[in-house]
Amino acid sequence: MKRGLGIAVSCTSYTIAVVTLLTLNILVYSIIFIEGSRPPLTIHYLAVGQADATFIETATGNRMLIDVGGGRSTADTVAGLLPFYDQRIDVVLVTHPHSDHMDGLVALLEYVDVGLVLDSGSGHTTGVVKDYLIALEENNVDKIYARRGMIVNLSREVKVYILFPDRNTRALDPDNASVWAKVKHGGNSFLFTGDAFVAIEEYMVDMDGERLRSDVFQAGHHGSRTSNSFDLLNSVMPEYVVVSAGVNNRYGHPHSEALEAFEYVGAEVLETPNDGNIVFISNEHGIERIK
Repeated sequence: MKRGLGIAVSCTSYTIAVVTLLTLNILVYSIIFIEGSRPPLTIHYLAVGQADATFIETATGNRMLIDVGGGRSTADTVAGLLPFYDQRIDVVLVTHPHSDHMDGLVALLEYVDVGLVLDSGSGHTTGVVKDYLIALEENNVDKIYARRGMIVNLSREVKVYILFPDRNTRALDPDNASVWAKVKHGGNSFLFTGDAFVAIEEYMVDMDGERLRSDVFQAGHHGSRTSNSFDLLNSVMPEYVVVSAGVNNRYGHPHSEALEAFEYVGAEVLETPNDGNIVFISNEHGIERIK
């Protein structure tokens, strides 16, 4: 018999078994409730400083990361979004091999299982790229090159279409080799273009035109004037533009020219240095910003 705070508790093996079963039942039903209450698509644009990291989750619990820059703190943030009983990400897309888009992946692999990595196949080699390749090999993570025409089926309703590159990228500048991805759920869509410059944007507009139209556009190159051309934005016609950048960053992102272009097409601009993590859900009614 144990006493405390005026409450008597009798600890028998039978009581312990009952309490254990009740606890397990509560846990199981809590998991079922969580799993059954997810919207068809949730997208988190994470505030990770002067870097990019976007976490995507479907109602079925399938998950994708588009970029994972920002180092270990980003890895910790991503892991914190995962339930303790399922520390798994199905696909990581690294748009291009610069540290602000990939330097959190090595740390992430220390405690999160990753099923597959897609990257641009750029021949760019730096210390962070070498560490990335070693970590993939040590953790037995498959890696393939992302190429136009590929479709990642995150669920029956959510597809990720790879729009670029459409070629071997080794001769391209790493920024211009950036993977372009369009995430679609029904009539709702989200566009990612990495750090591609205006020349690639013009090429994609010539090739895809209004097929680039998307509700949410992640500003190219953190809102740089080297990207975010009027031609591209006129094709995309986003309702929202998300700028991933650091507070008072040394590059001056987002540049005024980019902000003027976003304003010109009537987009609402959201900036991670001001707004923190930016979260959208997509359902049959459209897109809703929930944070």
